[in-house]
Amino acid sequence: MFKIILITTLLHIFVNKSLINCEDIDLYKKKHPLPRILADTENCPINACEAIKVMSQYFLLTKSGQKLRPQDSTPSPTPTTSYLGKIDPFTLEFELQKKVRQIESRLRAVEQPVWKLTTGSQEEWNHCTAGVCRCNPDTKTFTCWNLNLISVPITQVIPMNMVYIDLSRNLLSTLHKDTFRGLTLLLELHLSNNNLDFLPFDLFRDLDSLVQLRLQSNHLEDIDPRTFWKLRNLNLLDLSKNILRELPEQVFNNMQRLRVINLSDNRIKRFPIGLLNDQKQLEELDLSRNEIQFLESGSFYHQQELKVLDFAENQIYNIKDDVFSNLISLRSLTLHNNRLTVITKELFEYMENLLSLDLTLNRITRIHGEAFSHLKQLRELYLGQNTISTISEGLFLNLENLSRLMLFSNNLTSLYSNNFLGLRSLRNLMLNNNILKKFDFDTFQPLIKLEKLRIDSNKLQYLPQGTLDNLPSLLAVKLDKNPWHCDCRALYLARWIREHVTKLWDCQPMCRGPGDLGGNEVGLLRYDDLCDGQWASMLSLSPRLPVRKHQILNPKNFSDYVQMYNLKYYSTLNPQDVESTTPRWLDES
Repeated sequence: MFKIILITTLLHIFVNKSLINCEDIDLYKKKHPLPRILADTENCPINACEAIKVMSQYFLLTKSGQKLRPQDSTPSPTPTTSYLGKIDPFTLEFELQKKVRQIESRLRAVEQPVWKLTTGSQEEWNHCTAGVCRCNPDTKTFTCWNLNLISVPITQVIPMNMVYIDLSRNLLSTLHKDTFRGLTLLLELHLSNNNLDFLPFDLFRDLDSLVQLRLQSNHLEDIDPRTFWKLRNLNLLDLSKNILRELPEQVFNNMQRLRVINLSDNRIKRFPIGLLNDQKQLEELDLSRNEIQFLESGSFYHQQELKVLDFAENQIYNIKDDVFSNLISLRSLTLHNNRLTVITKELFEYMENLLSLDLTLNRITRIHGEAFSHLKQLRELYLGQNTISTISEGLFLNLENLSRLMLFSNNLTSLYSNNFLGLRSLRNLMLNNNILKKFDFDTFQPLIKLEKLRIDSNKLQYLPQGTLDNLPSLLAVKLDKNPWHCDCRALYLARWIREHVTKLWDCQPMCRGPGDLGGNEVGLLRYDDLCDGQWASMLSLSPRLPVRKHQILNPKNFSDYVQMYNLKYYSTLNPQDVESTTPRWLDES
């Protein structure tokens, strides 16, 4: 009865802006007297008395027209009357609304119905199967999946030796604290895809055997630090796709067997240093798509078994050099889409077992030359969509096992012969969407196992003689969307395309110029087309180019050439027939 009066009073005060002075408030209190309230901080962390006082004074403050200076605004998660005058009214209103929602949620939790819990005899299991949900006595499982329930069915019988419960994809907004009381053998509990915005702190107190708990895709904004303390055997906890803003540092205390924690798709702004103090067996941690800005020293001090760590799509701009120093078992580290600018020498120093490192879509401008020197087992390195302009000498020297290197969408302008030294196992190299204008002819020579190469969408005009030679494993090359200048210096590229036409990836490279050669496929041009009139090209007399001694008769498109190539057309010709049967556009002499 007290909580009903309390919530009614709070809501009325909050919405009724007519309470403009102390007399009105006193009159309201006389008409609706409240019982004596003794705040129980152990069972109810929200101080209801304080909430009423703050809300009342807030409306007095806003109605009196007092304006607060911006520099005096110091938002706090728990405003009190002692510093009311220092809080911005909008922040205060938000916090008061939050308190009202919390109190209302607690009230709804008390009023929720509870299904009938039984000891688990065969007869009781038969009653379970007669309920609205599906109950299987053989496997001791129970599911109410996708039934649009707004509360647990009160007529449903739940045997206490149940091992699996699925209440996902319903409309549950809260649960009574006794909903799972006595289910000491329960192994899996699915509460995902509901409207849960509040969990009683002792909701899971009897679930000693629980191994998996799934709470993803709900509306949880806060978690009481005591909520999971009894789940000592829990292996997997999924809290993704909620609206959590902060994590109490003690929320995972006593959960020493946790192996997987998923906190992705929330609004978490800070990763507490002591959050994982008890999780020494943790193997996977997902905090992607949050609002974390920095990682402090000691955050992963005990996680020597951690194998997968994901901080993608946060706002991280600062990582202390020793944050990852104890992650000796880490296999995958994802920092995709953050705000990192510099990669220091020490950041990945102790990750000798790392297999995949994703730094895509940051703001990296500089990488220390020895930043990856200890990552000898690394297989995949993603550095695309940054602002890297140069590759430090020896940067990849110790990455002998690297098979995939992504450097697309950076600011690289030149490549040199020592840039890829050490990459003996590299199979995929992506350099597209940079501003490459030149590179040494032997830049790719160390890549003896290279299979796929992308250098498209750059500013390349020429391909140095021998660039793509001595690459015995090469299967596909993408060369298009470069401003290829088709004069005599393009002869190597044209010849290579004709000889390796089956290795071209997707589109054919096109000439940007000069003259009327612009728009032609590079691979279709012969010696006469590229080299005659070189003097005119040097004098910038592009209208006179190309100077051709012979006109191309019956020109063929590239697909015709490919077909001829695949049929080994040349091998079927007699030497005396070559002049009469070979189209002139294939002749390089």
